[in-house]
Amino acid sequence: MVTTTKQPVASKASLTSSSLSTLASGTYCVSSSYNCATNGPTDLVLEVTAGTTNTPSGNKQLMIFAQASYDGGTVWQSGPTSGTSAASEGSLTFLGYLPIPTTSVNETKGYNVSAAFGFVLPPMLRFVLKNDLGVALTTGTLPTAEVSYTTG
Repeated sequence: MVTTTKQPVASKASLTSSSLSTLASGTYCVSSSYNCATNGPTDLVLEVTAGTTNTPSGNKQLMIFAQASYDGGTVWQSGPTSGTSAASEGSLTFLGYLPIPTTSVNETKGYNVSAAFGFVLPPMLRFVLKNDLGVALTTGTLPTAEVSYTTG
């Protein structure tokens, strides 16, 4: 008997961040938390969409990090979640960059979250974004999709 292994991706669900869509240059923001323990996915895909109506300068990118909690969301991994101080940025779990090279074009990219944590998702996550674009963002969204492992 042949067994088929599948890793279906669930429908997207949006996380919130009160300041992502207007995030100033050089500034951090944090998303709402995501409870991985609820459904126990084998992976989580974070899809970031961002853009600006201003002309990007400098590094022309958004930096994306994950921040874990292993106690239900009381204590979070160290690192900045707001403001402009990069103190402890290296303590965040880096997911990648979203290049935003031009004005008035929304860029979208997906990030595999479990790979950043050694393929074991922590019980709780939230996402930290740093605007390294040189100008303020004018749009931004953070949907997620769970990936499950099934056989049949």
